[in-house]
Amino acid sequence: MQGSGLFITIEGMDGSGKTTQVERLCARLGREGIPFLRTREPGGSAIGDAIRELLLDPHSEMTPLTEVYLYAAGRAEHVQTVIEPALRAGQVVVCDRFVEASIAYQGYGLSDAGMSPALVRAVNAHAVGQTRPHRTFVIDVPVKEAQARLARSGRSAYGGQDRIERRGSAFFERVRAGLRAIYEEDPERVVWLDGLLSADELATRIWHNLKDSLV
Repeated sequence: MQGSGLFITIEGMDGSGKTTQVERLCARLGREGIPFLRTREPGGSAIGDAIRELLLDPHSEMTPLTEVYLYAAGRAEHVQTVIEPALRAGQVVVCDRFVEASIAYQGYGLSDAGMSPALVRAVNAHAVGQTRPHRTFVIDVPVKEAQARLARSGRSAYGGQDRIERRGSAFFERVRAGLRAIYEEDPERVVWLDGLLSADELATRIWHNLKDSLV
Protein backbone atom coordinates (compact mmCIF):
# COMPACT_ATOMS: atom_id res chain seq x y z
CA MET A 1 0.00 0.00 0.00
CA GLN A 2 0.99 3.61 -0.58
CA GLY A 3 -0.29 6.74 1.15
CA SER A 4 -3.77 6.39 2.62
CA GLY A 5 -5.40 4.57 -0.27
CA LEU A 6 -6.48 0.95 -0.46
CA PHE A 7 -5.28 -1.37 -3.22
CA ILE A 8 -7.62 -4.25 -4.11
CA THR A 9 -6.96 -6.82 -6.81
CA ILE A 10 -9.25 -9.50 -8.20
CA GLU A 11 -7.74 -12.56 -9.85
CA GLY A 12 -9.04 -15.60 -11.68
CA MET A 13 -9.03 -17.35 -15.00
CA ASP A 14 -11.07 -16.00 -17.90
CA GLY A 15 -14.55 -17.36 -17.29
CA SER A 16 -14.26 -17.14 -13.50
CA GLY A 17 -16.44 -14.06 -13.25
CA LYS A 18 -13.68 -11.81 -11.92
CA THR A 19 -14.48 -8.86 -14.20
CA THR A 20 -18.12 -9.01 -13.10
CA GLN A 21 -16.94 -8.73 -9.50
CA VAL A 22 -14.68 -5.79 -10.37
CA GLU A 23 -17.76 -4.08 -11.84
CA ARG A 24 -19.91 -4.95 -8.80
CA LEU A 25 -17.32 -3.70 -6.33
CA CYS A 26 -16.80 -0.43 -8.17
CA ALA A 27 -20.55 0.11 -8.40
CA ARG A 28 -20.85 -0.40 -4.64
CA LEU A 29 -17.98 1.99 -3.93
CA GLY A 30 -19.72 4.57 -6.09
CA ARG A 31 -23.00 4.15 -4.23
CA GLU A 32 -21.20 4.53 -0.92
CA GLY A 33 -19.50 7.72 -2.09
CA ILE A 34 -16.00 6.25 -1.74
CA PRO A 35 -13.45 7.63 -4.23
CA PHE A 36 -12.10 4.81 -6.39
CA LEU A 37 -10.14 4.05 -9.51
CA ARG A 38 -10.90 1.03 -11.67
CA THR A 39 -8.03 -0.33 -13.73
CA ARG A 40 -6.75 -3.55 -15.27
CA GLU A 41 -3.74 -5.57 -16.34
CA PRO A 42 -2.32 -5.99 -18.81
CA GLY A 43 -3.04 -2.38 -19.66
CA GLY A 44 -4.08 0.45 -17.40
CA SER A 45 -1.93 3.08 -19.13
CA ALA A 46 -1.24 4.14 -22.71
CA ILE A 47 2.02 2.17 -22.79
CA GLY A 48 0.38 -0.72 -20.96
CA ASP A 49 -2.47 -0.86 -23.46
CA ALA A 50 0.02 -1.00 -26.34
CA ILE A 51 1.85 -3.85 -24.61
CA ARG A 52 -1.50 -5.57 -24.00
CA GLU A 53 -2.25 -5.55 -27.72
CA LEU A 54 1.11 -7.16 -28.43
CA LEU A 55 0.74 -9.78 -25.69
CA LEU A 56 -2.78 -10.84 -26.62
CA ASP A 57 -2.51 -10.64 -30.40
CA PRO A 58 -2.92 -14.25 -31.62
CA HIS A 59 -0.43 -13.49 -34.38
CA SER A 60 2.32 -12.40 -31.97
CA GLU A 61 5.20 -14.81 -31.59
CA MET A 62 7.56 -14.47 -28.63
CA THR A 63 9.58 -16.54 -26.22
CA PRO A 64 8.19 -17.26 -22.74
CA LEU A 65 10.89 -15.05 -21.19
CA THR A 66 9.95 -12.17 -23.48
CA GLU A 67 6.34 -12.60 -22.36
CA VAL A 68 7.37 -12.37 -18.71
CA TYR A 69 9.34 -9.17 -19.30
CA LEU A 70 6.59 -7.54 -21.37
CA TYR A 71 4.04 -8.09 -18.60
CA ALA A 72 6.50 -6.63 -16.08
CA ALA A 73 7.25 -3.62 -18.30
CA GLY A 74 3.57 -2.77 -18.62
CA ARG A 75 3.18 -3.24 -14.87
CA ALA A 76 6.04 -0.87 -14.04
CA GLU A 77 4.40 1.89 -16.09
CA HIS A 78 1.00 1.11 -14.59
CA VAL A 79 2.26 1.24 -11.00
CA GLN A 80 4.25 4.44 -11.37
CA THR A 81 1.84 6.47 -13.47
CA VAL A 82 -1.59 5.21 -12.39
CA ILE A 83 -1.73 3.09 -9.24
CA GLU A 84 0.69 4.91 -6.95
CA PRO A 85 -0.72 8.41 -7.69
CA ALA A 86 -4.26 7.18 -7.00
CA LEU A 87 -3.21 5.58 -3.72
CA ARG A 88 -1.38 8.73 -2.63
CA ALA A 89 -4.57 10.65 -3.35
CA GLY A 90 -6.43 8.36 -0.94
CA GLN A 91 -8.45 6.46 -3.53
CA VAL A 92 -9.47 2.81 -3.49
CA VAL A 93 -7.76 1.20 -6.48
CA VAL A 94 -9.60 -1.82 -7.87
CA CYS A 95 -7.44 -3.70 -10.35
CA ASP A 96 -8.57 -6.54 -12.61
CA ARG A 97 -5.42 -8.72 -12.23
CA PHE A 98 -1.98 -7.71 -10.98
CA VAL A 99 1.35 -9.43 -10.33
CA GLU A 100 -0.30 -12.61 -9.02
CA ALA A 101 -1.65 -13.16 -12.53
CA SER A 102 1.89 -13.20 -13.91
CA ILE A 103 3.03 -15.60 -11.21
CA ALA A 104 0.15 -17.94 -12.02
CA TYR A 105 0.07 -17.61 -15.81
CA GLN A 106 3.78 -17.33 -16.59
CA GLY A 107 5.42 -18.76 -13.48
CA TYR A 108 3.21 -21.82 -13.10
CA GLY A 109 1.46 -21.96 -16.48
CA LEU A 110 4.70 -21.83 -18.47
CA SER A 111 6.71 -24.03 -16.11
CA ASP A 112 6.91 -26.60 -18.90
CA ALA A 113 8.78 -23.98 -20.95
CA GLY A 114 11.38 -23.21 -18.28
CA MET A 115 9.62 -20.41 -16.39
CA SER A 116 9.07 -20.51 -12.62
CA PRO A 117 7.26 -18.52 -9.92
CA ALA A 118 10.64 -17.44 -8.50
CA LEU A 119 11.78 -16.09 -11.86
CA VAL A 120 8.55 -14.15 -12.37
CA ARG A 121 8.72 -12.69 -8.86
CA ALA A 122 12.31 -11.60 -9.44
CA VAL A 123 11.55 -9.94 -12.78
CA ASN A 124 8.59 -8.09 -11.22
CA ALA A 125 10.36 -7.00 -8.03
CA HIS A 126 11.39 -3.62 -9.41
CA ALA A 127 8.22 -3.24 -11.45
CA VAL A 128 6.00 -3.24 -8.36
CA GLY A 129 8.47 -1.75 -5.89
CA GLN A 130 6.78 -1.32 -2.53
CA THR A 131 3.28 -1.35 -4.03
CA ARG A 132 1.43 -4.42 -2.84
CA PRO A 133 -2.30 -5.12 -2.79
CA HIS A 134 -3.96 -4.72 0.58
CA ARG A 135 -6.31 -7.55 -0.39
CA THR A 136 -6.38 -9.97 -3.31
CA PHE A 137 -9.50 -11.96 -4.12
CA VAL A 138 -9.02 -15.12 -6.17
CA ILE A 139 -12.19 -16.41 -7.82
CA ASP A 140 -11.77 -20.10 -8.52
CA VAL A 141 -13.64 -22.24 -11.01
CA PRO A 142 -12.70 -25.62 -12.50
CA VAL A 143 -11.01 -25.33 -15.88
CA LYS A 144 -13.83 -27.15 -17.68
CA GLU A 145 -16.40 -24.80 -16.18
CA ALA A 146 -14.37 -21.74 -17.19
CA GLN A 147 -14.11 -23.08 -20.75
CA ALA A 148 -17.84 -23.83 -20.86
CA ARG A 149 -18.66 -20.30 -19.75
CA LEU A 150 -16.38 -18.83 -22.41
CA ALA A 151 -17.99 -21.04 -25.04
CA ARG A 152 -21.49 -19.95 -23.97
CA SER A 153 -20.42 -16.32 -24.23
CA GLY A 154 -18.99 -16.89 -27.69
CA ARG A 155 -15.39 -16.91 -26.51
CA SER A 156 -13.61 -20.26 -26.72
CA ALA A 157 -10.54 -21.09 -24.67
CA TYR A 158 -9.36 -23.12 -27.67
CA GLY A 159 -8.60 -21.13 -30.82
CA GLY A 160 -10.11 -18.19 -28.98
CA GLN A 161 -9.82 -14.45 -29.31
CA ASP A 162 -6.34 -13.94 -27.92
CA ARG A 163 -2.95 -15.58 -27.71
CA ILE A 164 -3.29 -16.72 -24.10
CA GLU A 165 -6.77 -18.19 -24.48
CA ARG A 166 -5.49 -20.47 -27.23
CA ARG A 167 -3.40 -22.48 -24.78
CA GLY A 168 -4.75 -25.88 -23.81
CA SER A 169 -6.29 -27.38 -20.70
CA ALA A 170 -2.97 -28.52 -19.21
CA PHE A 171 -1.78 -24.91 -19.19
CA PHE A 172 -4.90 -23.69 -17.43
CA GLU A 173 -4.75 -26.49 -14.87
CA ARG A 174 -1.25 -25.28 -13.98
CA VAL A 175 -2.57 -21.72 -13.75
CA ARG A 176 -5.35 -22.82 -11.42
CA ALA A 177 -2.87 -24.72 -9.24
CA GLY A 178 -0.66 -21.62 -9.21
CA LEU A 179 -3.49 -19.41 -7.99
CA ARG A 180 -4.16 -21.90 -5.21
CA ALA A 181 -0.50 -21.89 -4.23
CA ILE A 182 -0.52 -18.08 -4.09
CA TYR A 183 -3.49 -18.21 -1.72
CA GLU A 184 -1.89 -20.85 0.50
CA GLU A 185 1.31 -18.80 0.78
CA ASP A 186 -0.53 -15.74 2.12
CA PRO A 187 -4.03 -16.64 3.33
CA GLU A 188 -4.32 -13.54 5.54
CA ARG A 189 -4.11 -11.21 2.53
CA VAL A 190 -5.40 -13.45 -0.26
CA VAL A 191 -9.06 -14.49 -0.13
CA TRP A 192 -10.11 -17.68 -1.93
CA LEU A 193 -13.65 -17.58 -3.35
CA ASP A 194 -15.73 -20.31 -4.93
CA GLY A 195 -16.56 -19.07 -8.41
CA LEU A 196 -19.52 -21.46 -8.63
CA LEU A 197 -21.41 -19.24 -6.20
CA SER A 198 -23.83 -16.73 -7.66
CA ALA A 199 -22.51 -13.34 -8.71
CA ASP A 200 -24.64 -11.75 -5.98
CA GLU A 201 -23.22 -14.00 -3.28
CA LEU A 202 -19.65 -13.38 -4.41
CA ALA A 203 -20.22 -9.62 -4.41
CA THR A 204 -21.64 -9.81 -0.89
CA ARG A 205 -18.66 -11.80 0.40
CA ILE A 206 -16.16 -9.41 -1.16
CA TRP A 207 -17.91 -6.39 0.31
CA HIS A 208 -18.20 -7.91 3.78
CA ASN A 209 -14.50 -8.71 3.70
CA LEU A 210 -13.58 -5.13 2.77
CA LYS A 211 -16.12 -2.91 4.46
CA ASP A 212 -14.25 -2.52 7.77
CA SER A 213 -11.15 -1.35 5.87
CA LEU A 214 -13.20 1.23 4.01
CA VAL A 215 -14.59 3.01 7.06
